[in-house]
Amino acid sequence: MIQSARERATRLTISARRVKNALWSSPHGLRLRGAVINGKQTPYSGVVISAGGVFIVTLLILLSERLFPAPNPGVIYLPLAAFVAYYWNLRYGILTAVLSLISIYLILIPPIFGFKTPSVNDMARLVTDAAVLVFILALARLAANRRERSEREASRFASLNSIGLALASELDEEPLLKLIAHTACDLTGAGFAAFTLRPVDQQGQPLVPSRGEFFHLAAVVGVSPEQEEMFRQTPLGGEGLLAPIFRHGHTVRVPDALAAMQTQPADAASHDQRDTPSQRRVRALATARAAALAYSRGETGHRDLKSVGIPHGHPVVRSFLGAPLLDRSGHVRGGLLLGHTEPDRFTEEDERLLVGLASQAATALENARLYSAAQSRARELDVIFDSISDGISLVDLDGEVIRENRAARELRIQLADRPDGAFAPFQRLVARATGQEPLDDPAPATESVLRITTGQNERREYLLSAAPVRGAASSARSRRANDPAPADSIIGAVLVWRDVTEAHQLIAERRAREDADAQRELLQTIVDELPSGVYLVHGPDARLILANRAALNVWGAQWQTGQPMAEFFRANGIQALRPDRQPLAFGDLATVRSVRTGEAIHHREEIIRQPNGSHLPVLLNTVTVNSSLLGRALHDELQLNETSADGYTAIVVLQDVTPLKESERLKDEFIAMAAHELKTPMAAVKGYAEMLTHGPGSESGAPLEDWQREALDAIDSATTRLVELTNDLLDVARLQADRLDLRMEPTDLVALARRVSRRMQVTTQRHKLIVESDEDYVVANVDASRIEQVLGNLLSNAIKYSPDGGDVRLNIHSHADGRHALITVRDSGIGISKEQQGRLFSRFVRADNARDHGIGGTGLGLYLCREILARHGGRIWLESQLNQGSVFSVELPLASVMYEEPEDPLGAGPEAAPAPGADGQDSSGLLAPSPKPLS
Repeated sequence: MIQSARERATRLTISARRVKNALWSSPHGLRLRGAVINGKQTPYSGVVISAGGVFIVTLLILLSERLFPAPNPGVIYLPLAAFVAYYWNLRYGILTAVLSLISIYLILIPPIFGFKTPSVNDMARLVTDAAVLVFILALARLAANRRERSEREASRFASLNSIGLALASELDEEPLLKLIAHTACDLTGAGFAAFTLRPVDQQGQPLVPSRGEFFHLAAVVGVSPEQEEMFRQTPLGGEGLLAPIFRHGHTVRVPDALAAMQTQPADAASHDQRDTPSQRRVRALATARAAALAYSRGETGHRDLKSVGIPHGHPVVRSFLGAPLLDRSGHVRGGLLLGHTEPDRFTEEDERLLVGLASQAATALENARLYSAAQSRARELDVIFDSISDGISLVDLDGEVIRENRAARELRIQLADRPDGAFAPFQRLVARATGQEPLDDPAPATESVLRITTGQNERREYLLSAAPVRGAASSARSRRANDPAPADSIIGAVLVWRDVTEAHQLIAERRAREDADAQRELLQTIVDELPSGVYLVHGPDARLILANRAALNVWGAQWQTGQPMAEFFRANGIQALRPDRQPLAFGDLATVRSVRTGEAIHHREEIIRQPNGSHLPVLLNTVTVNSSLLGRALHDELQLNETSADGYTAIVVLQDVTPLKESERLKDEFIAMAAHELKTPMAAVKGYAEMLTHGPGSESGAPLEDWQREALDAIDSATTRLVELTNDLLDVARLQADRLDLRMEPTDLVALARRVSRRMQVTTQRHKLIVESDEDYVVANVDASRIEQVLGNLLSNAIKYSPDGGDVRLNIHSHADGRHALITVRDSGIGISKEQQGRLFSRFVRADNARDHGIGGTGLGLYLCREILARHGGRIWLESQLNQGSVFSVELPLASVMYEEPEDPLGAGPEAAPAPGADGQDSSGLLAPSPKPLS
């Protein structure tokens, strides 16, 4: 029964609490509470409540006395006094108590509304009521203080909680510091708050000493925007009251900053009058620093701290409270400073609160810095991760990709889209790396080579390698199994896609280069043992590839590999000359012509003037080769190309012909001497033969028999041929000795050709000599007798090498360039093979088919023609085919054209190519000079 009564009481209590909560939280209750709160904020609300409450309670007492008389109705005033004292303040509670006692005296003690002398009982009742009222007021005020303290603690807790939430969510430095400053002002009642920070680097290391003037203002509250802008532009101070905070990391609480201003001692007044303001400033700073140091050591209190004044424009500060922001190493990171215009506004509790806020601010700054550094590091790692050329993929035990960079993603997608099972190696490597594929090998292969053809049809090779990742299991398979794995278990794998295409190519190129170097060394060894000079050049500027020792000896200088020929000549003072010791243009060098035009040149004579000034005659043979035959690696290294634009590769063989030239000189001297010695007896023989045949004695004496006349004619003819041979030999000797004198004068080549043609026509009946010209005259500055000799030799050859007769056409006209005369002699004779055409202009050289036909000759005529024309600034060449005749062409400068000197022999400019069959492609023999090139 007792239990049931308890249960009913409990239920009634719960019901009453529910009703109270419902009424308290109901709209009417909320409106009533809001009205009471608003009423408390109005002026004189306490007086109105006190007076009105006493009046209403008095009326209730009067009504109750008539219905239910009470021995002491004044106790009804007690709740009213307690209410007013609790919800307003003690003054209004005392006012309510006084009004209540006055009402009891005037109304509840008869007679009503009159002054009377209370009886003993009435006085006892008044004293009792007064005592009870005082007790009730004390209890109410105590409860009110506890309530206010609880509200203040709750407010502080809410503020600290908000700061804690901000620390967890806010990572921007300035809003976080402003929130803490606002909270400090609200909790301590400060007029303004400021945060100063010490500059640090990204690693949190200080950049300046712990002195306030090096700090910067991070956040400030409680000041106007103009003052805040001024503070941000004004250097902060670090002396006086701030020195213990910034320099030593101690909290400072000063009740009145004005009292801390330094005053002059009486005995120092006269001394300070003699000091300048700067000296007084230095002394004040020294005193303040000494006081700050003593305070930081605990030797003095805050009353001994010295202030150095307030900057212009700074709010007036009486109460000052400041705390340092210390990092984990105990270094000063900054300061949290509070101020108020009234003195003694901060308590020890405020100081402890500020120290806690400063500690939280330091933690928040450290977290923000660490978060910013982590974010920056993460961004850097993301950029590095994505920029790695190798593909990197992180997969779990199920083969699902957790993270990958761009290269791996592109490769994986490309493999996954292929239907030929190319993605299988990827899955197999994951299984091997994570241990899901059982293998007998204790070290299973975790690498595989994949070959992929890209969209540009480029063949690429990738080395795919996998490595296990250990840690706490977090894959989907582990979560489904709900089986916590040890911390070092395999949770996935890292796959690396490494492009090894270039590596393989480099290996192949290195091997090819090694082969090329071996081939080059072998080739160099071979050519070094050759007695003749051999070198290999490439390109239009004739860059050296290799050369043997004999070639370097011929040049008399070291030719570096890859050095152009013109640069080699200029660097060493080397010059190339023609056989007649005239400068040879760079473009006419046999080597340069071969690499520029691709033509092969045989038996070309040049004279090399070595760096020491000596002249060395050489005989050159050049032939172009396919550069790919040199080896692929060497071909790629030199970037050789078989197009004419990039030049050709040529092998040049040169031979020092100084001994041959010496023997030839002796032979020429012998020929000159023999010809000279033969000339006199031949003249005598020819004269006596003519005298016997045609002289006066033949008519007066006995007549000659026919056989005698034939014998004399044979002697005369043989003597004539010997005289012509002797003259030719003498001309050769003069040419070799460079003593052939020319009498140059303007000459009409058309008239000269006709004169020679008429003379030669007399010598043959089976040939018809025809002179053709579109012009009436073609004038050239020549030696007429020597040009007659040239034309006579050409016509004589045309008649001689056309044994079947026919027409011989001699054509004369001006060249299309208007600078040269062109003479051609065309026959329909036996012709000359192409293999022998180049040699015909050498001494004592004749075509083989001439001997086959029994045609005689000395082989000196064409040689003399070429040499005579060369000294006239002209040239000669031929075009011929076997059994179809020959065409000899002669080119001479017109009289209006001055003889032009050849270009700089070291110039590398382009040269005019010689006409087909000209002597420029000449295998004309040891003594054949090169003709002058056309401009």
